[in-house]
Amino acid sequence: MLVYTIKELCRTCYTCVRECPAKAIRIVGGQAEVITERCIACGNCTKVCSQGAKVFLNTVDRVIKLLQDDKKVAAIVAPSFPAEFTEFDDHRVLIGMIRSLGFEYVSEVSFGADIVADRYKKLVTESKEYYISSDCPSIVNYIKFYHPGLTDKLAPVVSPMVAMGRVIRKKYGEDTKIVFIGPCVAKKAESNEIDEALTFTELRDLLQMKDITPATSQLSDFDPPVGGRGAIFPVTRGLLQTANINDDAITGNIIAAEGRIGFQEALKEFETGLIKNQHIELLCCEGCIMGPGLSKNGKQYTRRTLVSNYANDKMQNSDPETWENDINSFSGLDLSCRYKAEDHRLDVVNDDSVSAVLLSMGKKSEKDRLNCGACGYSGCDLYAQAVAEGKAEGNLCIPGTNVTAVKIGEILGIEVETQKTRVMRALCCPDVTKKFEYSGINKVS
Repeated sequence: MLVYTIKELCRTCYTCVRECPAKAIRIVGGQAEVITERCIACGNCTKVCSQGAKVFLNTVDRVIKLLQDDKKVAAIVAPSFPAEFTEFDDHRVLIGMIRSLGFEYVSEVSFGADIVADRYKKLVTESKEYYISSDCPSIVNYIKFYHPGLTDKLAPVVSPMVAMGRVIRKKYGEDTKIVFIGPCVAKKAESNEIDEALTFTELRDLLQMKDITPATSQLSDFDPPVGGRGAIFPVTRGLLQTANINDDAITGNIIAAEGRIGFQEALKEFETGLIKNQHIELLCCEGCIMGPGLSKNGKQYTRRTLVSNYANDKMQNSDPETWENDINSFSGLDLSCRYKAEDHRLDVVNDDSVSAVLLSMGKKSEKDRLNCGACGYSGCDLYAQAVAEGKAEGNLCIPGTNVTAVKIGEILGIEVETQKTRVMRALCCPDVTKKFEYSGINKVS
């Protein structure tokens, strides 16, 4: 289970229910519970939960054990790291600190992004098929689970993380253990070719745990092969920019979409044939720079600027000839993969059941459907469907009050816990027995 709920922290605000693109969260016993088999591990719920009740699997202890048991361990760092470690003006400070943890090698995934982008460009320019980018594991999961008919449309190319893992083992030996460090929760379960995965926030915890600071480390740079334009991969349209693919709105044939709403709409239109003769690049987050494995409250465009600045400096100070030689030396590396559909769609609910739930809520016409979102769903229809599917309790319709909850329970033949009515009383008024001392205005006009 990659994402789960700490129940004692959950305040049942329904934000996670509303924000989950896979509708993999249900309210049970007044608590928001992750439905593991439906979860795509995007980690969006962990980003929006203000109480810290939604958390992802912490693998710090597993990485510590790996470093203790194996001498030959490589860390591969995602190119979004400048968006997280803003306190370091020189990236070599961070690399030195990572190396101090005991990693034999520290390499950047941007080289993996370079070779993946090259294969993707060949796919786009040479194939008559139209593909969906496959570098985001949450997007891959979502398509396999909820649009299984599109699974064959996923680009048959591994992600930059997996590609870099294959590069590392070819260069430093098949016995090399690999730890990915990046912004993504889904990477923890993406591939068995990667031994462990840490988020950037977990890396911070690990460095603090081991008392590793810039003062206790030496400046160090990435081990070869070093990346090039792949450093820009984690921002919106990063794949296209890395590959130098034409995405002009007039002459190009690629559509890019990001975020939980954008990628879902793009997939629906692609599947129904509204999008024709176009490839689509999809990201579950607003770029990898906004992944759940980064510190909270970061600003998207500030992070984008930090990554762009690092990429620009890298391109100006790198050796093009060395980079080209590295690219050529791995040109024959197998980066192919195939994805298998895993249909997790729910059975279609009988329309009569949904209509009955709507009627029990007093929703007899479109005008009656307030779509206020207080239940955690974006509309009355979605809430009614969730109730009929058993994914939501019947007492979440705030405007409908307990009368609605009881009616829903009667229709579905289930027991529904009603909410206690809470009344706010102004104890400062003259006709109410005072229980507290009050100092302030005497009336509100």
